[in-house]
Parts: sequence; C-alpha cells; structure tokens
Amino acid sequence: MSSDVQQAPSMKDRRRRRKAALGIALIVVAIGAALAAASLLTRYMDRRVAEARVPVEKVAVARVDIPVASPIAADWIALVDWPAAARPVGAVTNPATLVGRVALVPIAKGEPVLPGKLVEAGARAGLATLLAPGARAVAVRVDDVVGVAGFLHPGDRVDVIATMKPRDEAPFVSKIILQDVKVLAVGKDLEQRAKDAEKAKPATVATVMVTPEESERLALAATKGQLLLALRGIGDEAPIATTGAVPARLLGAALPPPPPPPAAPVVARVAAVRRA
Repeated sequence: MSSDVQQAPSMKDRRRRRKAALGIALIVVAIGAALAAASLLTRYMDRRVAEARVPVEKVAVARVDIPVASPIAADWIALVDWPAAARPVGAVTNPATLVGRVALVPIAKGEPVLPGKLVEAGARAGLATLLAPGARAVAVRVDDVVGVAGFLHPGDRVDVIATMKPRDEAPFVSKIILQDVKVLAVGKDLEQRAKDAEKAKPATVATVMVTPEESERLALAATKGQLLLALRGIGDEAPIATTGAVPARLLGAALPPPPPPPAAPVVARVAAVRRA
C-alpha cells in the first residue's frame, strides 16, 4: 500500500514534466517559426527594394556658389549620387578635371558643373572670359537716370539711345542706335547677386558686349552726344524699327523747312555779269 502511495506522486511528476517539456518545445517551435518568417519577410523586402532601387552614378556638383569668371578650386567641387536616367549630358565624374577651369556663368550650389559652362584651365579670369568669339566689351558712362535709376544689373539686355545733332545747325535728334545689347558688368560687378536684384545700385560705368562695328558707333555717339540705356524685358529680343525723335515732332509741331542758302553778294553778281 505504501509503495502505491509512493508511486502515485512520481507518475504525477512525470506527467507534469512531460507537459512542461511539451510546452517548452511548443514555445521553441513558435519562436523558430517566427524567426524563419521574419527572415523570409526581410529577404523578400530586400529583394523588392533592390528591384525598385534607382541606379545612380557619381556626378560632380558645386559644393559652393561658384561666381562667374572665377577659376574653380578643388574644394568647390563634390561628388554626389545622381539618378543614372537623369544624368546631365556631359556630366563630369572626375573633379580633378575641373580644377583651374574658369566659370563662364554663375553656378549655384548643388548644380552639376558641366564643361559647357567653363573655359579651359589656365585661361585668364575676368571680363574677357565672358566675351563671345568676335565680340568686344565697351564701357558706357552712366548716371542714376541713364543707368535705369540704379536697377541695371549684369546679364540684363538694353537698347542704346543716342542724342546728338546730325549737323551743327540742326536740332537734337534721339535715336536707338543699338538694340538687345547684353550688359556684361555694372561698375565692378560681373554677376547679379540674388540679394541685390531688387535693390537700386548706383554705378558710373556699364560694360556692354557689342560687335566691332557697333563699338565704333558707340564711340562716335559718346563723343558727339549723350548715351542712354533703355532696359529690355526678359525674353524681349525682337528688333523695333524707329524713326527717331526731334524736338518739333516731339511737341507736335510741323518740322520747319531748312533755311534757304544765303544770297550771293551784289558785287559778286555784277562782276559775273561783266565777265559774261
């Protein structure tokens, strides 16, 4: 009897241990299944992300704002990942090839540095780099009125108006002598700064880009009369035919006929008759 009593608890203990072992096994299996599912899900997501990932290439961009007519320094360039499908034509992948080259136009921070916006390394920096082949830079003296009240900036397009007398005895005439001329510099500034775009900035000299023949016309007009720069709107490039303005026409009056030639002296007429 006593032996049966002793065996009963041991059987209960075995059952309890079996249940505990079974519970642990189930927990281990559940954890393993969860880990396997997580691994499969991670692999699946990685595969989908890899399929959706946009191919990129290294492209040289400006690390800082690069001013016009300035040689590029090594620390001004950075390499960034750029979508291969949207890679700019001519994009540079080796920043060393850009060092020392001169910017023809302002290049903003983060903008790809393209060879078409540069001249070769060793080129003399300054205004000469901004001139198109065959063009000339001519300085025109301006004041607060002639300079569009100080709102003239590099890169603007202007018409040049000359006011002068065609003959000593003739009235003054105002006429547009050049149209759609590019302003290269105002004072010492070779580029327009965003913070100055809406501010008046007085200057005494504006430098414009013209052809050699136009430079001759500018020189004559500046010597014989007065020049005025008329600012053009953005995109307004069409030439306009004008007849010029004279005081009589400006005031709405008929232009007086030219004076008759002076009569010959009486003595001269008598001598001519006697010789005849």
